[in-house]
Amino acid sequence: MKMNMSTTAVSSAAALFAAIMLIGCAITPKSYNPEMSRALNLARAGGIYDQDLRDSEDGRNSYSQSLLMKALNVTSLASSLDAPLRGLNGQQTLMFNAASILTSSDNPSARPSLMAWMPASMAESSEDAYSNYINLIDNAIAVAAKSINMDLTKIAESTAPKIDGNPLIMWAVTAPQFGCDGSNCVIAYNVTVPNPWKSPAFVGTGNIDSFNLAANNTTKYSRLIFTQVSDVKSFPMDDFYKSTSRALPEWAVMYFPPNSVFQDGESLPYPVIYEKGQQLLFRKAQ
Repeated sequence: MKMNMSTTAVSSAAALFAAIMLIGCAITPKSYNPEMSRALNLARAGGIYDQDLRDSEDGRNSYSQSLLMKALNVTSLASSLDAPLRGLNGQQTLMFNAASILTSSDNPSARPSLMAWMPASMAESSEDAYSNYINLIDNAIAVAAKSINMDLTKIAESTAPKIDGNPLIMWAVTAPQFGCDGSNCVIAYNVTVPNPWKSPAFVGTGNIDSFNLAANNTTKYSRLIFTQVSDVKSFPMDDFYKSTSRALPEWAVMYFPPNSVFQDGESLPYPVIYEKGQQLLFRKAQ
Protein backbone atom coordinates (compact mmCIF):
# COMPACT_ATOMS: atom_id res chain seq x y z
CA MET A 1 0.00 0.00 0.00
CA LYS A 2 2.82 2.40 0.88
CA MET A 3 4.42 1.68 -2.47
CA ASN A 4 1.18 2.52 -4.27
CA MET A 5 0.78 5.73 -2.34
CA SER A 6 4.35 6.77 -3.09
CA THR A 7 3.92 5.99 -6.74
CA THR A 8 0.74 8.04 -6.84
CA ALA A 9 2.43 10.91 -5.06
CA VAL A 10 5.39 10.83 -7.42
CA SER A 11 3.06 10.71 -10.43
CA SER A 12 1.05 13.63 -9.09
CA ALA A 13 4.19 15.63 -8.43
CA ALA A 14 5.49 14.89 -11.92
CA ALA A 15 2.19 15.95 -13.44
CA LEU A 16 2.20 19.17 -11.42
CA PHE A 17 5.79 19.91 -12.47
CA ALA A 18 4.90 19.31 -16.11
CA ALA A 19 1.91 21.62 -15.80
CA ILE A 20 4.06 24.33 -14.23
CA MET A 21 6.62 23.97 -17.01
CA LEU A 22 3.91 24.24 -19.67
CA ILE A 23 2.49 27.35 -18.04
CA GLY A 24 5.98 28.85 -17.89
CA CYS A 25 6.52 28.12 -21.58
CA ALA A 26 3.13 29.60 -22.43
CA ILE A 27 3.81 32.95 -20.77
CA THR A 28 7.56 33.32 -21.38
CA PRO A 29 8.71 33.80 -24.98
CA LYS A 30 12.07 32.40 -26.00
CA SER A 31 15.10 34.62 -25.65
CA TYR A 32 17.65 34.74 -28.46
CA ASN A 33 20.52 32.31 -27.92
CA PRO A 34 23.67 33.74 -29.59
CA GLU A 35 25.22 30.26 -29.63
CA MET A 36 22.52 29.06 -32.06
CA SER A 37 21.76 30.07 -35.63
CA ARG A 38 18.87 32.43 -36.27
CA ALA A 39 17.10 29.53 -37.99
CA LEU A 40 17.31 27.39 -34.85
CA ASN A 41 16.28 30.30 -32.63
CA LEU A 42 13.18 30.82 -34.78
CA ALA A 43 12.38 27.11 -34.80
CA ARG A 44 12.64 26.86 -31.02
CA ALA A 45 10.57 30.02 -30.55
CA GLY A 46 7.91 28.57 -32.85
CA GLY A 47 7.59 25.33 -30.90
CA ILE A 48 10.01 22.97 -32.67
CA TYR A 49 11.75 21.81 -29.53
CA ASP A 50 12.84 18.28 -30.40
CA GLN A 51 16.58 17.74 -30.54
CA ASP A 52 16.59 15.97 -33.91
CA LEU A 53 16.81 19.45 -35.40
CA ARG A 54 20.14 21.10 -34.65
CA ASP A 55 22.85 23.35 -36.04
CA SER A 56 25.76 21.95 -38.05
CA GLU A 57 28.96 23.47 -39.42
CA ASP A 58 27.54 24.31 -42.84
CA GLY A 59 23.82 23.85 -42.19
CA ARG A 60 23.65 20.79 -44.44
CA ASN A 61 23.92 18.15 -41.75
CA SER A 62 21.39 19.57 -39.33
CA TYR A 63 18.98 16.71 -38.87
CA SER A 64 19.34 13.54 -36.80
CA GLN A 65 20.11 10.55 -39.00
CA SER A 66 17.85 8.40 -36.81
CA LEU A 67 14.77 10.29 -37.99
CA LEU A 68 15.89 11.17 -41.49
CA MET A 69 14.12 8.17 -43.00
CA LYS A 70 10.92 9.19 -41.25
CA ALA A 71 11.21 12.61 -42.86
CA LEU A 72 11.80 10.94 -46.22
CA ASN A 73 8.72 8.79 -45.77
CA VAL A 74 6.61 11.86 -45.01
CA THR A 75 8.04 13.58 -48.08
CA SER A 76 7.16 10.61 -50.28
CA LEU A 77 3.52 11.22 -49.45
CA ALA A 78 3.93 14.83 -50.52
CA SER A 79 5.85 14.32 -53.72
CA SER A 80 5.01 10.89 -55.16
CA LEU A 81 1.24 10.78 -55.15
CA ASP A 82 -0.72 8.41 -57.34
CA ALA A 83 -2.14 9.42 -60.69
CA PRO A 84 -5.74 10.74 -60.66
CA LEU A 85 -8.12 8.25 -59.13
CA ARG A 86 -10.68 6.65 -61.39
CA GLY A 87 -13.94 8.59 -61.38
CA LEU A 88 -12.50 11.84 -60.02
CA ASN A 89 -12.32 15.00 -62.07
CA GLY A 90 -9.26 17.24 -62.06
CA GLN A 91 -10.39 19.45 -59.19
CA GLN A 92 -11.41 16.48 -57.04
CA THR A 93 -8.04 14.88 -57.70
CA LEU A 94 -6.28 18.04 -56.56
CA MET A 95 -8.33 17.99 -53.37
CA PHE A 96 -7.37 14.37 -52.74
CA ASN A 97 -3.70 15.14 -53.33
CA ALA A 98 -3.80 18.25 -51.15
CA ALA A 99 -5.34 16.30 -48.28
CA SER A 100 -2.67 13.63 -48.70
CA ILE A 101 0.22 16.07 -48.46
CA LEU A 102 -0.88 17.02 -44.96
CA THR A 103 -0.14 13.53 -43.69
CA SER A 104 2.85 14.06 -41.43
CA SER A 105 4.92 12.93 -38.47
CA ASP A 106 4.14 13.64 -34.82
CA ASN A 107 7.69 14.95 -34.60
CA PRO A 108 7.58 18.76 -35.17
CA SER A 109 10.97 18.87 -36.88
CA ALA A 110 9.89 16.23 -39.43
CA ARG A 111 6.99 18.22 -40.92
CA PRO A 112 6.50 21.58 -42.66
CA SER A 113 5.18 24.29 -40.35
CA LEU A 114 4.03 27.90 -40.56
CA MET A 115 4.90 29.81 -37.38
CA ALA A 116 3.84 33.40 -36.70
CA TRP A 117 3.18 36.03 -34.05
CA MET A 118 0.47 38.45 -35.17
CA PRO A 119 0.50 41.62 -33.00
CA ALA A 120 -2.53 41.67 -30.72
CA SER A 121 -3.36 45.15 -32.02
CA MET A 122 -4.30 43.59 -35.38
CA ALA A 123 -7.20 41.50 -34.05
CA GLU A 124 -9.88 41.62 -31.41
CA SER A 125 -9.97 37.86 -30.76
CA SER A 126 -8.42 34.56 -31.80
CA GLU A 127 -11.21 34.10 -34.34
CA ASP A 128 -10.55 37.54 -35.78
CA ALA A 129 -6.82 36.77 -35.91
CA TYR A 130 -7.60 33.52 -37.78
CA SER A 131 -9.48 35.44 -40.48
CA ASN A 132 -6.65 37.97 -40.72
CA TYR A 133 -4.12 35.18 -41.13
CA ILE A 134 -6.13 33.72 -44.03
CA ASN A 135 -6.24 37.10 -45.78
CA LEU A 136 -2.51 37.70 -45.26
CA ILE A 137 -1.54 34.25 -46.59
CA ASP A 138 -3.88 34.49 -49.58
CA ASN A 139 -2.34 37.84 -50.46
CA ALA A 140 1.21 36.50 -50.06
CA ILE A 141 0.44 33.54 -52.34
CA ALA A 142 -1.05 35.87 -54.95
CA VAL A 143 2.03 38.11 -54.85
CA ALA A 144 4.35 35.09 -55.15
CA ALA A 145 2.31 33.69 -58.04
CA LYS A 146 2.61 36.96 -59.95
CA SER A 147 6.37 37.12 -59.37
CA ILE A 148 6.80 33.61 -60.83
CA ASN A 149 4.24 34.17 -63.62
CA MET A 150 1.75 31.47 -62.72
CA ASP A 151 -2.06 31.45 -62.64
CA LEU A 152 -4.05 30.34 -59.61
CA THR A 153 -7.56 28.95 -59.31
CA LYS A 154 -8.99 28.72 -55.83
CA ILE A 155 -10.76 25.45 -55.04
CA ALA A 156 -14.14 25.88 -53.34
CA GLU A 157 -13.82 25.72 -49.56
CA SER A 158 -17.27 24.17 -49.30
CA THR A 159 -15.94 20.92 -50.75
CA ALA A 160 -12.52 20.98 -49.09
CA PRO A 161 -11.47 18.62 -46.31
CA LYS A 162 -11.34 20.17 -42.84
CA ILE A 163 -8.55 20.21 -40.29
CA ASP A 164 -9.52 20.93 -36.69
CA GLY A 165 -12.88 22.23 -37.94
CA ASN A 166 -11.46 24.67 -40.49
CA PRO A 167 -11.29 24.09 -44.27
CA LEU A 168 -8.05 23.31 -46.03
CA ILE A 169 -7.33 26.25 -48.36
CA MET A 170 -6.24 25.10 -51.83
CA TRP A 171 -5.14 26.70 -55.09
CA ALA A 172 -4.73 24.87 -58.39
CA VAL A 173 -1.63 26.09 -60.23
CA THR A 174 -1.26 26.66 -63.97
CA ALA A 175 2.30 27.37 -65.11
CA PRO A 176 3.16 25.51 -68.36
CA GLN A 177 6.78 26.67 -68.16
CA PHE A 178 7.14 24.58 -65.00
CA GLY A 179 4.99 21.61 -66.04
CA CYS A 180 1.88 22.70 -64.09
CA ASP A 181 -1.31 22.31 -66.12
CA GLY A 182 -3.93 23.20 -63.51
CA SER A 183 -4.46 19.62 -62.38
CA ASN A 184 -1.05 18.39 -61.21
CA CYS A 185 0.24 21.25 -59.05
CA VAL A 186 -1.42 22.54 -55.91
CA ILE A 187 -0.78 24.98 -53.08
CA ALA A 188 -2.46 23.94 -49.86
CA TYR A 189 -2.41 25.53 -46.44
CA ASN A 190 -4.27 25.49 -43.18
CA VAL A 191 -4.24 27.80 -40.20
CA THR A 192 -5.06 26.71 -36.67
CA VAL A 193 -6.99 29.06 -34.38
CA PRO A 194 -4.20 31.29 -32.97
CA ASN A 195 -3.37 31.39 -29.26
CA PRO A 196 -2.92 34.65 -27.32
CA TRP A 197 0.75 34.86 -26.41
CA LYS A 198 3.77 37.14 -26.56
CA SER A 199 6.18 37.56 -29.44
CA PRO A 200 9.86 36.77 -28.87
CA ALA A 201 11.88 39.98 -28.73
CA PHE A 202 13.89 39.00 -31.81
CA VAL A 203 10.89 38.39 -34.09
CA GLY A 204 9.16 41.12 -36.08
CA THR A 205 7.91 43.91 -33.86
CA GLY A 206 9.51 42.57 -30.69
CA ASN A 207 8.26 41.34 -27.33
CA ILE A 208 4.57 42.33 -27.47
CA ASP A 209 1.22 40.60 -27.01
CA SER A 210 0.39 38.52 -30.05
CA PHE A 211 -1.77 35.79 -31.58
CA ASN A 212 0.59 32.89 -32.07
CA LEU A 213 0.73 30.04 -34.59
CA ALA A 214 2.97 27.37 -33.04
CA ALA A 215 4.36 24.08 -34.35
CA ASN A 216 4.53 21.96 -31.21
CA ASN A 217 1.06 20.35 -31.18
CA THR A 218 0.86 16.94 -32.87
CA THR A 219 -2.20 17.89 -34.95
CA LYS A 220 -3.05 21.56 -34.36
CA TYR A 221 -0.30 23.27 -36.28
CA SER A 222 -0.28 25.44 -39.40
CA ARG A 223 1.48 24.80 -42.71
CA LEU A 224 1.77 25.99 -46.28
CA ILE A 225 2.88 23.46 -48.88
CA PHE A 226 3.34 23.38 -52.64
CA THR A 227 3.35 19.98 -54.34
CA GLN A 228 3.83 18.90 -57.94
CA VAL A 229 2.49 15.51 -59.00
CA SER A 230 5.05 14.66 -61.66
CA ASP A 231 8.11 12.51 -62.20
CA VAL A 232 9.99 15.70 -63.03
CA LYS A 233 9.98 18.32 -60.26
CA SER A 234 10.54 21.36 -62.46
CA PHE A 235 8.67 23.95 -60.39
CA PRO A 236 11.04 26.40 -58.60
CA MET A 237 9.68 25.60 -55.16
CA ASP A 238 12.50 27.35 -53.30
CA ASP A 239 11.84 30.57 -55.25
CA PHE A 240 8.11 30.28 -54.55
CA TYR A 241 8.67 29.91 -50.81
CA LYS A 242 11.09 32.85 -50.82
CA SER A 243 8.57 35.02 -52.67
CA THR A 244 5.74 33.98 -50.36
CA SER A 245 7.87 34.62 -47.30
CA ARG A 246 8.84 38.05 -48.63
CA ALA A 247 5.16 38.94 -49.02
CA LEU A 248 4.24 37.72 -45.53
CA PRO A 249 4.61 40.03 -42.51
CA GLU A 250 8.03 40.09 -40.85
CA TRP A 251 6.67 38.13 -37.88
CA ALA A 252 5.83 35.02 -39.94
CA VAL A 253 8.27 32.22 -40.85
CA MET A 254 8.03 28.85 -42.62
CA TYR A 255 9.97 25.72 -41.68
CA PHE A 256 10.63 22.73 -43.95
CA PRO A 257 12.35 19.46 -43.02
CA PRO A 258 14.95 17.72 -45.20
CA ASN A 259 13.89 16.57 -48.67
CA SER A 260 10.65 18.55 -48.73
CA VAL A 261 11.79 21.54 -50.81
CA PHE A 262 12.66 21.03 -54.50
CA GLN A 263 14.83 23.36 -56.55
CA ASP A 264 16.16 22.67 -60.05
CA GLY A 265 14.55 19.25 -59.89
CA GLU A 266 16.48 18.20 -56.79
CA SER A 267 15.30 18.09 -53.18
CA LEU A 268 17.25 19.95 -50.51
CA PRO A 269 18.58 17.24 -48.15
CA TYR A 270 18.70 19.59 -45.17
CA PRO A 271 16.14 21.61 -43.15
CA VAL A 272 15.51 25.29 -43.93
CA ILE A 273 13.50 28.24 -42.65
CA TYR A 274 12.14 31.06 -44.79
CA GLU A 275 12.02 34.50 -43.20
CA LYS A 276 11.45 37.83 -44.97
CA GLY A 277 12.27 36.37 -48.37
CA GLN A 278 15.46 34.63 -47.27
CA GLN A 279 16.27 30.94 -46.95
CA LEU A 280 18.01 30.40 -43.60
CA LEU A 281 20.21 27.39 -42.89
CA PHE A 282 20.71 25.74 -39.53
CA ARG A 283 24.38 26.72 -39.56
CA LYS A 284 26.35 27.02 -36.34
CA ALA A 285 26.80 30.58 -35.16
CA GLN A 286 30.28 31.93 -35.88
